[in-house]
Amino acid sequence: MQLISEKILLNKQTPFWLIAVSAMIGLTLPSLIQDGMFMDAMLYTSVSHNLGMGIGTFWFPKFSLHNVGGLSSFHEQPPLVFGIQSIFFKILGSSMYVERLYTFLCMIISATLINQLWKVIYKQEGGLKKMGWLPVILWITVPVCFWSYSNNMHENTMGIFTLTAVIMLYKAILSEKITVLNLVFAGVFIFLATLSKGIPGFFPIIIPFLYWLVTRKKTFSVTMAQTTIILLVPAAAYLLLFLIPESRESLSTYLFKRALHRINEVPTVDSRFWIIGRLFMELLPQLLITAVVLLIARLMKIRMGIRENIPTSLFFIAIGFSASAPLMLTLVQKGFYFVPALPYFATGLSIIVAPAVYNLTKRMDFQGRRYKFLLITSIILLIMSTCYAFMQKGKTLRDQKLLHDVYLIGAVVPIQATVSIDGGMWDNFALQCYLARYYSISLEPVYQKQFYINDNTMHSLVPTGYKKINVGTWRYDLYKQP
Repeated sequence: MQLISEKILLNKQTPFWLIAVSAMIGLTLPSLIQDGMFMDAMLYTSVSHNLGMGIGTFWFPKFSLHNVGGLSSFHEQPPLVFGIQSIFFKILGSSMYVERLYTFLCMIISATLINQLWKVIYKQEGGLKKMGWLPVILWITVPVCFWSYSNNMHENTMGIFTLTAVIMLYKAILSEKITVLNLVFAGVFIFLATLSKGIPGFFPIIIPFLYWLVTRKKTFSVTMAQTTIILLVPAAAYLLLFLIPESRESLSTYLFKRALHRINEVPTVDSRFWIIGRLFMELLPQLLITAVVLLIARLMKIRMGIRENIPTSLFFIAIGFSASAPLMLTLVQKGFYFVPALPYFATGLSIIVAPAVYNLTKRMDFQGRRYKFLLITSIILLIMSTCYAFMQKGKTLRDQKLLHDVYLIGAVVPIQATVSIDGGMWDNFALQCYLARYYSISLEPVYQKQFYINDNTMHSLVPTGYKKINVGTWRYDLYKQP
């Protein structure tokens, strides 16, 4: 055990990996450990939790009595992520930390896959191969990236499947032969990505073409053969699913009644180029870091090896754009939509600076004071980030007043009950999400039920026959029929 510890501590990469892990913990865990979460994340969590409790089925999950869009089941996203998360709830129970554990695991798995991709890129270069911490750091420090992993977003799961597909595709592309097995498995993971988030999960299909376009190391015929094999797998899978009535109805509802409806009727931005501007702003810190590292290397007259790395770097940056630029086809755009693209931007930028960073670290005396200082500093950073995160336990990140009322209401209203509300409160999805997630309580804007919730800031009339229950809520008064 002592020999293993010494080996880890004397490893030249250990301080940098400790910094990478500290960044992942410090940027996400303080938020994950607190109550309150982004509304979309709570919406998806509620559906997964209900499914774990036996409410709804895989193909027809449920958010509440009325769900969304007037449908009898929930189809804002394809069902795979709900199915996966429901297993966590079945095994671990209903604690709010279940979805947070799931989200944290998604981040850890994604970081591991980024490191694995890096090892494939530098398979023949031992020194650079061990520097997987570099793209991990550039990836997790993108603001929208650590925000997404602080919330239970579907992009977190989709990113695992697309990363796995990209690794397999890159291995297949580097091979001298058409490695059908890697291509087939890549197709399987592309299918899983699309069953998690829909059409955006298809972007890895274009990777062989991008490699041909950037490097011209493969013939066009080989490129088309690889692309065909990849495409046939999800195509065959969806053909099979559309032959089964249950899955056909579920997927058709998602695609035609929800996805296309949102694209046509519910725009979120005014310009199709909004996503490009947002992407640039999110990646600005990484671009500045890249520029600073190259400037330092130039001033110190350190070999940077930029020219020979440009094609590979451009290839991965092109993958990032292939995963994000198609969002311009619609006016339904949000920053977290391109989170699955960020590993490839981080990898592409890392490839540019990796030789310079490697040559910089080679100058360090790994038996001297500077290395020991770096190692001790990285250990302290890891301890501090972890301690700070756990100090947030019991606190509320957002919606503190709303959660105060939800917990008081949930203590009185039976689990899985339906509660009446005024029709003007129907768009309050934050209230709906928290009640659904923690108590599986549905809201009813039409028919009168035993309990009634009134928003006292709206000054609406409470239907006759209800008597107020004084439970200590601040904004949402609870009433009950005698």
